[in-house]
Order: sequence, then C-alpha cells, then structure tokens
Amino acid sequence: MKSKILENKRIKKERLIDAAYSLFSHNDLKNVSIQDIVTKAGVAKGTFYLYFKDKYMLRDHLVWREVSRLFKEAEAALSENDIRNFEDSVIFIINHVLMALENNPVVLTFIRNNLSAGVFHEQLHTALENEESFSLNEAFLALVKKYHYEFKDPNIILYLIIEMVGSCCYTSITENQPLPIRELKPFLFDSIRAILHQGVPKEQPGNE
Repeated sequence: MKSKILENKRIKKERLIDAAYSLFSHNDLKNVSIQDIVTKAGVAKGTFYLYFKDKYMLRDHLVWREVSRLFKEAEAALSENDIRNFEDSVIFIINHVLMALENNPVVLTFIRNNLSAGVFHEQLHTALENEESFSLNEAFLALVKKYHYEFKDPNIILYLIIEMVGSCCYTSITENQPLPIRELKPFLFDSIRAILHQGVPKEQPGNE
C-alpha cells in the first residue's frame, strides 16, 4: 500500500513537471499561472504546493534538470572519445552542449540565459539531492585532477566559462548575433583556452 502511494505521488509530480515544461517552453513565465500548470497536469492545485513553493521554484528545477542532462550527455560522449588533453576535453564538452542546443530550439528557448543558474544553483541542488543529478562542478574538478592542473580557485574558473558561454549562445544561435554560432565558436573557444591558461600543470614525480 505504501509503495503504491509513493508511486502515485511520483506520477503526479512528473505530471506537474511535464506540464510546466510544455507551458514554459512556449509561453513567457509571467503568462503562465499555477492554475494553468495544474489544469494541464490534471491534478489538484493543492498537489502543486506539496512539491514546489511557487512557479519560479518549478522553473528553476526544470532549468537545472535540462542543464544537468546536457552536460551529463556531453561528459558521456567525452568518455567515448580519445581526448588526452585538459583544454581539449573542456572544449569538447562545451561544443557538445552547444550542438545539442542548436539542434533543440525548445530546450534552447527554455534555458535562454539561465545556463549558469542550472550549474551553480547550489540551494536548488541541495533541495533536489534525492533526484538523479549530475554535478558539472565535480566533473570539472575531476578533469583538473586527472590532468594534474592547479588553479587558484577552479570553481571560479568554471563559473567564468559557463557565464561566458551562456551569455553568448542564445542570441548567437537564434539571431546570429554578433555572429552565427559556428563563426562565433573559434572566438569563444580561444577565450575559454585563455581562461584555462590561468592554471598550470603540476610537476609530476619522475618528470623532472
């Protein structure tokens, strides 16, 4: 009986999430009400507040979910390629995410300028810690460790990269401004490499 109740709760929550994603992807957030969401989901309004404080919390959850999925897929693709360089690995992940956004305008429109929020929203990550998650911070630190790099603050380095990518990608992909994304990428990737150059490879025993 208890497992059935839990399953019903999970299904209702997924209905809310799917309904909100559909509505937020095709409408401005200010034009979507909680009533719109619960009506589309086919659940009672009180059910909404069992899981989310307001529509903004639900929006943040969806941004986090989509950004997490994009970077998780990029890391998986990286593991299947023979890339043995720190900077090339980071560029590969960023490029994989950009290509996914180019090919999925719905996700791109939904995320818009919230790429960094989906990565660095620690309060949201904590609130959703029981869900399947992917931490780009941890993945980046793993690459730093793997290639024996040393940064004054690797989290700030990652923040600068994601902020730059997020601020550039939407208008470049949707409006070709300041350049179409394929023409912008060389400049973007050079800038990412310049940021990564703030780090230096550690000296390894036996390499002296």
